[in-house]
Amino acid sequence: MIRKTLLTAVFVCVAAAARAQSTSDFNAFGVGASFGWVNDVSHDFGSFDPSDVNGWIDYRFERHSLLRLTFGSMHTGQANSEKTVETPDGPLAVPELKEHVNYLTIGTSYLFAEGWFTSGVFGGIGGYHLKPDTVAPPFDVVADQKETVFGWHFGAEAFFRAFKNIGIVARATYHNVSAHPHRQWVNLDGGIVARF
Repeated sequence: MIRKTLLTAVFVCVAAAARAQSTSDFNAFGVGASFGWVNDVSHDFGSFDPSDVNGWIDYRFERHSLLRLTFGSMHTGQANSEKTVETPDGPLAVPELKEHVNYLTIGTSYLFAEGWFTSGVFGGIGGYHLKPDTVAPPFDVVADQKETVFGWHFGAEAFFRAFKNIGIVARATYHNVSAHPHRQWVNLDGGIVARF
């Protein structure tokens, strides 16, 4: 179901991009990469850890609108990491447990010209693959399970042009993922983008 939904969304976006008229006063295509920090906000607003890397391609189908396909990976704590969990045998103090979250999202961004920089808001849907690190046997009952799930995201961004076709991007993204248990992350990323 997730793969069909993502493939349908990609097809619709590619079809829209193919029909859009490219104009000569802006660069239609962009590629970029960024890295940054992740905060698991599923239960509370904790601390940010340096563990997100992502790359993207986008298509500017109107002067102020982009279609963006992003692929990335977060290395973050599992849902019960560093918590005390009730079990049939009593409370269990869980140590730090990590997992990789690989994601592929597709979305749109609306841009606002701010003079010397461009800001924007964005949102979209995607697939998230959670792959927990191996844990010791006493903690396997509270560890996250390996799964691929559906999610959505939104955020805000700013672009600063450094050269004619190259700029710096800063982005804050909120991810809401239908994992078991339910997961939410906030990412703060910085990187570069090239337009052609």
